[in-house]
Amino acid sequence: MTKATIRLLLIVLAGIWSLTGTAQEKKMITGVVKDSAGNVLPGVSVSEKGTTTNTITDMNGSFRIPVSTAKPVLVFSSIGFDSKQVTVGDQTTFTVLLASEITSLEGVVVTAMGIKKEQRKLGYATTQVLAKDIIQSAPTNFASALYGKAPGVTINTNPGGATSAVSIQIRGINSIGGQGQPLLVVDGVIIRNGDANSEGYWSGNQRLNGNGLLDINPENIESLNILKGAAASALYGSDANFGVIVITTKNGKGRKGLGVDVNLSANVENAALLPDLQTEYGPGYDRATNMSAFGSDDQGWITQTVNGQSVKRPIFRAYGQFGPKVDGSQVYWWDGQMRTYQSHGNPWKKFYRTGQSEIANIAINNSSDKMNYRFSYTRNDYKGIQIGGKQEKNTFNLNLTYKVTPKLSVDLIANYTNEKVHNRPRQIYYVTNNFGGFFSPVDNMDVYFDKYKTTKGYKWVDWNSNLDATERLAYNIRAKDFLDFLWNQLANSFDETTNRFITSATVNYNIAKGLNFRGRYGTDYTGYFAENKERTTQPISFGATGVYGTNTNQFVTVYGDALLSYGGKVIPDLNITASVGYQARKEEVRRNSASTNGGLAQENWFSLAASKNNANGSASSSRLVKDGLFGILNLEYKNFLFLEGTLRREVTSSLAPGFNTFYYPGVSGAFELSNAFQLPEFVNYSKLRAAWGIVGNPPPAYFGNVVYSATNVQGVPVLYPATSQYGNKELKNEQKTEMEFGWENRFLNNRLGFDLTYYNDKIVDQIMYLTTPATIGSGSVAVNVGDMRNYGVELGLYGTPVKTKDLIWDTRLNIAFNRNKVVALKAGLEQLVSMSLDNNSLLVVSKPGEAAGELLGYKRKVDDKGNYVINADGLYEIDFDNQARLGNLQPKATGGFINSFTYKNFNLNVVVDFRFGGQVVSQALLYGTGSGLYKNSLAGRDADHGGLSYYTAGGKNIQVAKGTSAGPGGEKVYNDGMILKGVTADGKENATIVDAPNYYLSTFGWGSWPGSGSNISYADAVFDNDFIKMREVTLSYNLPKKVAGFIKAQNLTFTVYGRNLFYIKKTLPYLDPEEGVGTNWLSNGTTSGQGNAATRSIGGSIRVSF
Repeated sequence: MTKATIRLLLIVLAGIWSLTGTAQEKKMITGVVKDSAGNVLPGVSVSEKGTTTNTITDMNGSFRIPVSTAKPVLVFSSIGFDSKQVTVGDQTTFTVLLASEITSLEGVVVTAMGIKKEQRKLGYATTQVLAKDIIQSAPTNFASALYGKAPGVTINTNPGGATSAVSIQIRGINSIGGQGQPLLVVDGVIIRNGDANSEGYWSGNQRLNGNGLLDINPENIESLNILKGAAASALYGSDANFGVIVITTKNGKGRKGLGVDVNLSANVENAALLPDLQTEYGPGYDRATNMSAFGSDDQGWITQTVNGQSVKRPIFRAYGQFGPKVDGSQVYWWDGQMRTYQSHGNPWKKFYRTGQSEIANIAINNSSDKMNYRFSYTRNDYKGIQIGGKQEKNTFNLNLTYKVTPKLSVDLIANYTNEKVHNRPRQIYYVTNNFGGFFSPVDNMDVYFDKYKTTKGYKWVDWNSNLDATERLAYNIRAKDFLDFLWNQLANSFDETTNRFITSATVNYNIAKGLNFRGRYGTDYTGYFAENKERTTQPISFGATGVYGTNTNQFVTVYGDALLSYGGKVIPDLNITASVGYQARKEEVRRNSASTNGGLAQENWFSLAASKNNANGSASSSRLVKDGLFGILNLEYKNFLFLEGTLRREVTSSLAPGFNTFYYPGVSGAFELSNAFQLPEFVNYSKLRAAWGIVGNPPPAYFGNVVYSATNVQGVPVLYPATSQYGNKELKNEQKTEMEFGWENRFLNNRLGFDLTYYNDKIVDQIMYLTTPATIGSGSVAVNVGDMRNYGVELGLYGTPVKTKDLIWDTRLNIAFNRNKVVALKAGLEQLVSMSLDNNSLLVVSKPGEAAGELLGYKRKVDDKGNYVINADGLYEIDFDNQARLGNLQPKATGGFINSFTYKNFNLNVVVDFRFGGQVVSQALLYGTGSGLYKNSLAGRDADHGGLSYYTAGGKNIQVAKGTSAGPGGEKVYNDGMILKGVTADGKENATIVDAPNYYLSTFGWGSWPGSGSNISYADAVFDNDFIKMREVTLSYNLPKKVAGFIKAQNLTFTVYGRNLFYIKKTLPYLDPEEGVGTNWLSNGTTSGQGNAATRSIGGSIRVSF
């Protein structure tokens, strides 16, 4: 945090404090404020209603306040207590008792369309997360605080830190295509979130991109409600297929008079999990390859003469780490220097730095009979663990409610976010092919950091270049991709500036008793500007290099809704509430880009005017309109039976006429048994729920028609498809029909309870791209390919095992079981291929009767008895005649275990989350094993690691006893032999010895398909994906109010916290099983070890309220 930021906060705070002075004394009122137990309460706000006169109680709970009106009313408020008003008559001394503020389980929640309802009256499942549960560990985004806290909700945070996307999945996979995030509704307004998917190894964009939810400041959230099922979210129609998250921001209510909240937090973060690498061998391949292809000796050393002196070196270009054993000798290094051949430990530890995050927030609150408001400012400075990048974010929020008349009120909400990101983190997939290779344990990372740029300021130069010999590397090296990475992150710059405005104005009018009108208008505008400066890589005399480019994007959403509601009693025991409404939304996206072409005509002149050839440019725009009419009917009978019916008629512009009008009904009911019947005394509350509804998921704009762009060919106007996806005018909306049943209970004076839900849904007309003939001018077309089903159980089990005067232990277990099945595919389709790795070595498919995300690959061949078949080279044969099932990406169970311990003024909160079932694909682990990088590849390399002894004669390896010094003919004996368990083609037990490097290089690595002749099975890249993780630990101390009163504070809290701390258990060795890229569920299960290292954060915060 900058000194200027801290100084600004202190100045503002001092200015606000000065406002707490009292008016000219007329009549003095004194007294003391206590809680219900009789304890005095310091720091309580005391104000005269309708005036600016206010004070706070001292350390003894005492107050003195002058009053000026004829019949003054004093308002008492304090955090954690209900506000209280006291009318002053002739009495001048008072003792005031404040009751503790209790958040009831039957409390009010915000549901679809921003309608507030009592939770006990809901017939569908919803999970509410309050502000304290979101901000206690100072997360940079709200979604990262939801791990384990809502059954059926799965969070995946991309490993790029505060600037990278977060994926939220509710009730399993709801789209075969992989896309889909919940709808975000903030204070009633639908805002942009979207999917964020970075590109692969061979593409130009290696950045770990963000998504829209990152702009929602956790400090401004009052509550968050997750609408999981179709009935709960049917009023949002085609936006609700993936669930809805309804966020309500803080508004200053419930706290009379002026108040100030300040929060300062800071943390450091480090790479949470790095692969465990071997440190005994350096670069090189198997012995035969080293000697025949590179001219090395049998240990992997190459000897040559440099400046008249005989020197040795390893094979720097080798990706394998089967070369010379680390011995501390002097070798000629790739930079032309003599260096010690030694292990430098895990190179990734120097690849990453220590990151840090600093957050400062100040909020001003005020509430009176006519108006309440809250204004907040948050500053976030962030530097992640990846070098060269940083983020600066400023967020301003105003939430104001003004009561114009007793019947008319206006809500105004404005949120502005300014974000600047310099060199957003990149995928490490491009850096020496990720955690799978190919840094060597003998690599000195300091040398790389020194050599990415020449002394003349140009990019590093390959060994075979014709440029100045003093400026180039002595040898070609494997890790030159890493030098590229350093050049991009430290020499080049990619600067992004985002300005986002989210605003809304809401009018509430009480027309007559029971008859109310609400109208809302909102906007979500994002202006994005990116400037790319790629420095000149070589002198201009060798050719123009360098790039300058800009991207200017605008995302505009205009939203409006109107709601007319009537409520009252029809007959004595029946209450009815009926509503009709209209909702509309228009989205527009405008994109403009320009860049130089052919390099920069003048070195490092970053301007389009510097383009050697005519500059490139492009522009595009898209528009989407949705509107809907809806109705709601609520019936309440005798305060124990609650029924709700909803219906939405929607029209969307993304599909062709005739296919773009939809109806989304929803029905739910709640039967409160504890109000209807006399239950046993130990049952405090019991409710049954049932719900049914339909929601949808239409395609993005223009998928339902063909969109053309115009160009000129020899002066003749020509139209061509604007996108690589051809429009389909018969495309239908995806539609999900879901039913759910639930049972809620609380027992033993609310000390124990559970919430059990069963759901079953079917999603028809799933949309996916299918490849089309190139002759139509497009690569693919969106079609409805099939139907899919999810069903499962969600359980929230909670209780208070210990509750004494000083100690309270609250615990909660959330667990969800989901099963997914592809019901049917379009005629002629046996399976859908969602992803292919390494030339179809592994496929991610969806097949009828199976769950989406099936993993198919080629396994090792076995005989009729299940024995592996070994070929003549002593290596495994692969069964290329049958692509077998290797697993599935979807988990069987997810959840969290949360415990909160409060002892006097201390609170310890521990969050553990878990996943069981399903598999994960780790190319990095496959490659790393095959390259000899990981510790598991030490097995068999020498006698100390179990290697067999043998000598070679007549082209065969012949085993000898361990410790034999030479063969019968004086042949050299090697100790890196292995005999693979299995049988030969004739059924005999395998006895062929292979050297360990040959085994690893041939058995684990890239590519395994029919005709490749490979001995590699991608089954070795598939691992069970079970884990239990210590996700979050916070320890807070609330300073006693007497002590806080010294600085006139109502509340002062110190917190230390840790996030993403460690795995208690995991089945994927070496790597992080949660690492993913983007928000696509496919990539989140197939990119372990490719995106970036996840981070572990340790920090602290101070919160003070005046």
